[in-house]
Amino acid sequence: MQRFVLSENIRNFRRRLAEAADEPARQWLTGMILAAEREMALLDAARAGALPPWRKSPPRDLEAAQAKAVAWFDEAHATSPNPAALIDPSPGLALVAVNGAFEQAASLSRDRIVGRPLFDLFPDNPNDPSADGVHNLYASLRMVADTGRAHQMALQRYDTQDASGVWNARYWRPVNTPLNDDDGALILLLHVVEEATGAEARTD
Repeated sequence: MQRFVLSENIRNFRRRLAEAADEPARQWLTGMILAAEREMALLDAARAGALPPWRKSPPRDLEAAQAKAVAWFDEAHATSPNPAALIDPSPGLALVAVNGAFEQAASLSRDRIVGRPLFDLFPDNPNDPSADGVHNLYASLRMVADTGRAHQMALQRYDTQDASGVWNARYWRPVNTPLNDDDGALILLLHVVEEATGAEARTD
């Protein structure tokens, strides 16, 4: 029911936006659409994760396959300057592994990251009504899981909090990639980002 209500709200807000003439009304309606899309993404991430709707049971030897993928990740991305993480596609989208660059970008230690739901740790900036990072990232992860192909997102603003809790505007170029077991079944999602803070001024 909650998802249906959100979907109907988004549809109605978009209809009203198409008809709105004055700029304050358009800005308000745009903010309402973004807020509803964010809430829907959080709801779907918690309930379904990024799993394709046709997957009814976990892959064979999932735990062993994930452990193998984590070992590969630790070796391949340990010294990379780009933040990288492994995400469990199951409901909640828990973070499974991160590299040092990810810890530094997040201003959090690995122990405080691994095992936590992605969007619990990295919500949208509550002070920015135009924030769309959660919605766009979730849509990309779902696309990757559904298609089995990597997806390079457009330049994305996704603010982060520093150690004192202050929100800082950050821009990223994310790439999301499916990791499969030997049978071709999805086991994890690889999330790698290149920071592009400052580049947004050159793309306007």
